[in-house]
Amino acid sequence: MKVLTANRVKRRLKEGQVCYGTMLRTISSVHAVPLAASSGWDFAILDTEHCDFDTAEIASLALVARYEEMSLLVRVPDKEYHLMARNLDLGVDGLVLPRVDTPDQVSDIIRATKYGPLGQRGASISTVSTRFRSVSGAEYLEWANRELLNVIQIESEEGVNRVDELVASEGVDAVLIGPFDLSQSFGIPGQLSHPRMQEAYREVIRGCAEHGVASGAHLQTVEEVSKWVGEGMRFITFQYDSKLFQDASINWLSQLRQIESSSD
Repeated sequence: MKVLTANRVKRRLKEGQVCYGTMLRTISSVHAVPLAASSGWDFAILDTEHCDFDTAEIASLALVARYEEMSLLVRVPDKEYHLMARNLDLGVDGLVLPRVDTPDQVSDIIRATKYGPLGQRGASISTVSTRFRSVSGAEYLEWANRELLNVIQIESEEGVNRVDELVASEGVDAVLIGPFDLSQSFGIPGQLSHPRMQEAYREVIRGCAEHGVASGAHLQTVEEVSKWVGEGMRFITFQYDSKLFQDASINWLSQLRQIESSSD
């Protein structure tokens, strides 16, 4: 068995493919990972920015993910060194970094998440990443730098305006637009289909394409996904765990109630 495995999502994005994932916000059981993987998602994001996953839960979910055909990412609450490096040490495949607006913030992210010579992350061989097998320090550090997936979130007007600067640095692999926060920044909260929002999406797609970085957004409908994948997005986060459950329940219950009505 190969100890250090390739990051499937990072490889697929580099090959120009589209990757689909969802957000885990409510289900903290280790069963969440094989459940998502068995459904065919390319990745799942643990949302620690807005939800209450603790470090023990993250480590357990990351270990299970090592045995599945799916990448597991963590959205950190903020771009602080201990939040970024700590979650990587827990064994996840990559990070989603919220509210990235400036090149200086990107530089801080790279310093915190990459080992030398690319960054200054404190060296620690994650037993989850190695599945408790032995590897050399040099092999591990090279693998970690190569396979880490760094996803920055553009969630403000400034971030959109500076997209070329944000994605120009080596170490940024994908951009995930945060639609609602972006609409707030534009002064049109919740108007996600507003022409200004669509213009911003296209600007991010353009900037990312010119620098070989995958662009994407957190989207809620198949129609949205179809539109923006058609225009070049490749890193798509679709809905989240409790919403998927609710939508499926509403759909199936609607059909079940029709059976009851038709028998009257």
